[in-house]
Amino acid sequence: MRAKRLFLAIVFLTASVLAATMEDLEKSWSDLIRRIVREPDSDQVMEIGRKLSAQRRLAEFEPVREAVLREDLEGFIRRLSETEQVREDLLDECFVLFPKLKEDVMNFERGDFSKLSIVSALWKLGYKPNVPENFASWLVRSFLNDPLLLEWNLVFLLRNSANRQEIASNIRQECERMKDREEYYPALYRLMVLAEQLDGVRSQFQSELSKYIELMTSLERFSASQISEEDYRRFSRLFNELSLKKDNLKLLLDQIARRSNIDVAAKRPILWFEKVQPRPVLLISIFLCALVLFFMPRKLKIKLFAFLRAYRLAIKLCRKELEKNPTDVNLRTQLAMLYERIGENEKALQEYRLIRDLSRMIKKDRILPRA
Repeated sequence: MRAKRLFLAIVFLTASVLAATMEDLEKSWSDLIRRIVREPDSDQVMEIGRKLSAQRRLAEFEPVREAVLREDLEGFIRRLSETEQVREDLLDECFVLFPKLKEDVMNFERGDFSKLSIVSALWKLGYKPNVPENFASWLVRSFLNDPLLLEWNLVFLLRNSANRQEIASNIRQECERMKDREEYYPALYRLMVLAEQLDGVRSQFQSELSKYIELMTSLERFSASQISEEDYRRFSRLFNELSLKKDNLKLLLDQIARRSNIDVAAKRPILWFEKVQPRPVLLISIFLCALVLFFMPRKLKIKLFAFLRAYRLAIKLCRKELEKNPTDVNLRTQLAMLYERIGENEKALQEYRLIRDLSRMIKKDRILPRA
């Protein structure tokens, strides 16, 4: 009883301050005060006061204030995800005002990773998760299919986790199981960098991936031009130093050598059609290919150039196509991935941000009623 009287005194003392600083809470506090006067022994008074106190503290965090005052859970998550500000002393208040979030956190830590997008920004309020053991394998598989998954909130959530060293080790193990999947090397490298951010360890596989991607980026810069024999020897030396699977690198290096008229006959046999190809047939073939390419829809050209590893030409066509339809999410996703292939990660990240904003606009447009 004494504790309840002390709580009532605190409520009366702070009510006037709240009315002056939080106009949106004035009515709620007034209602509480009237209820205290009317039902001083009610068991619900303490719970209502606890919720209003939590709402008041959360409302002091400006980025989420509007959503807190409206008790809008979806808006709260969205605003918290977007802000760069941090208040690591508000997690308990968050759970009081939005008990559904506490349930989502518990489900995430039990292995329900569909809750990841909901809980990933809670690190800004002081959440330090105990990430489930099977999270690393799920993350690797999911990231290979969805490069938008590894956004900055998730990175900081993992960096603030209670078992980040264990997560880092598991991520490395999962990535190293795919050492022979050359098509995944850029994505695996990003995951290995994440593991390094978690525990500061740089593995041999990560170093090899770094060299692979650096060499691939250098070669792709010459994909439409010629190189000197000195450059070719330098690239060949770097190629030979790699212990990873490198079939795609070899194909690209040989293509550049042929275009630059560098004799690599000692390194590979000349194919039969290179010896006996009649000149008229070659010219007709080139003409027909050019004709087909000319009339091909631009989106098909983009896929063709990407398949042929002519990434810069594919990027150029993507940007022209986006001038006609800048809200095409699929095309922007292609463009972001192409930027990643040539090592322009900042441009790729910019495209991923645009995709995120466009997706939200499309979702909102579907929800809002049409005029």
